[in-house]
Amino acid sequence: MNQKEKIVFVLPQLKTGGGVRVITELSNILVKKYDVRIVMPFSKSECTFYIDPAIKIEAIGEPGGGVRRKAGNILKMFRYVQKQYSHEEVITTDPIFSALFFFFPVKRLYRYVQADDYRIFDDLLLLKNRFFLAIYKMMTKLSYKADICYFFNSTYTWHRFVQTSGREVSKKIVHPAINHSVFHSRGRVCEEGKIRLCLIARKHPMKRFEDFVSVWERIKLMPEVRKKIAEVYVISHDDLSAWNLEDFTMVVPKKDEEIADTMRRSDIYIFTSLWEGFGLPPLEAMACGCAVVASDAKGIDEYAIDGENALIYPPADTEKLQAALLRLIEDDILREKLSRNGVETAQNFSWEKSARDLEKILKEYDA
Repeated sequence: MNQKEKIVFVLPQLKTGGGVRVITELSNILVKKYDVRIVMPFSKSECTFYIDPAIKIEAIGEPGGGVRRKAGNILKMFRYVQKQYSHEEVITTDPIFSALFFFFPVKRLYRYVQADDYRIFDDLLLLKNRFFLAIYKMMTKLSYKADICYFFNSTYTWHRFVQTSGREVSKKIVHPAINHSVFHSRGRVCEEGKIRLCLIARKHPMKRFEDFVSVWERIKLMPEVRKKIAEVYVISHDDLSAWNLEDFTMVVPKKDEEIADTMRRSDIYIFTSLWEGFGLPPLEAMACGCAVVASDAKGIDEYAIDGENALIYPPADTEKLQAALLRLIEDDILREKLSRNGVETAQNFSWEKSARDLEKILKEYDA
C-alpha cells in the first residue's frame, strides 16, 4: 500500500459505543498516513469520541425518520460504497452490515469481527422477535462463507467464528487499546480510609447492570462495610430509570476525559457483562489505577488474570460478585496490588500498535 491509498470504514452510525470507539481510535492513527473515510447512512446520532478533522465523514441519504427512510438510506449507502470504493480497502465491523455486504460485494472487503456476531442479538432487544432473529442468523451464517479477509479483536471472537462457521480461518488479531494521553493514573485523587466504586452501566440485558444493583442493595445492609464507601459513580448515557439510582452519583460524560477523571477518583471498577468480544472499559479502568472486579466475560482473557490484575467471578453470579467486591473493600494490600499490576498491563495496549497490526493485515491480504 502507498501513503495515498484510501481506507474506508463502514458504520451504521457514529454513536458513543465500544465498536465505534475502536474504529474512531484506529482512524485517528491511520489518518496520519492514509486517506481515511468513515461512510454511514445519514443519522442524527451523536458521538462523544474525538475524531481527527482529517478523517472524512460521509453520511449517505436523506434526513428524516421512519423505517422506510432509514432502510432507503442504508440501501443508498451500500450502492455508494460499491460505486465509489469498489477497489479500495473497505472494512466493515457491524454484524448486520457485515452480513448485508454478502449481497453488496466489493473487491477488497475486510471484516473486523468484534463480537460473537451469531448470537449477539439473542436477547431480542433489537430484533424484537424470533422470526427476525432467525433471518439474521441465516444471513450471518451465509456471510461467514464469503471469501474475504477476516480479522478479530480477541482469541475469543476468533474461536466463536470458527466454531459457528465450521471454517478454519487464520487467527489475525487487532486488539482494542488505550489512549494513554487520556486514560492514565497520573494525578489520581483517592481519600485514605474511604473507598469509591465506579462502573459503566448500560440498560442492555447482556451488560447485567442489575447484578451490581442487587449486590449494592445487600451491601447497604452491612453498616461496617457501607460506611467505608464514600461514593458510587455510575457512568452512562442510557436511560437507567428502571433501577433505583438514589445512592449513586450519575456521570453522563461528554468526552472521554470525563470518564477517565471519574476512574481516577475511584478505587474499584466493576464490570458485569455476560460476555464481551474484548471488554475495553476494565482495561481503561486499569490504566487509570482502579482495582478491577470483572465477570469472566471471555474477551477479557486478552489481558485480565485472576488474582494478579483483577478479581474475576462467574458471569451473573451475584454471590461471587459480592464476595469479590467485599474482599477488595477490606483488603488494602490486594487492592493496591491489583491497581499497580493493572497499570502495568494497560501499558501493553496502544492504538499505535493496533493500527500497525491492522496495516500488516491489509498488506498481507493485498500481497
